[in-house]
Amino acid sequence: MPNPGVMRLGMFVTATFHSLEKQTHAVVPATAILHLHDRDWVYSPAGGNTFRRIEVASGKMLPSNMQEVLNGIAPGDKIVANALILQNTAEQ
Repeated sequence: MPNPGVMRLGMFVTATFHSLEKQTHAVVPATAILHLHDRDWVYSPAGGNTFRRIEVASGKMLPSNMQEVLNGIAPGDKIVANALILQNTAEQ
């Protein structure tokens, strides 16, 4: 990027970059993601008292203990907010 001489070596700047391609990702509570066998999973209600486990690709951590999900679920999908509690309950 052009530098008219205002910025010098060692100085910091806050910048925002915009892309030509818009991307939308789901965001879930970090507790909704279960890391099991080197994979990330979330649980989704499947009707009645059943749930299905869905493999996801988690992204970066966000403020307020939220985490980005890059694929596996879409924005608006219903998921269990705390996967570890559901997993422990199912094993009993």
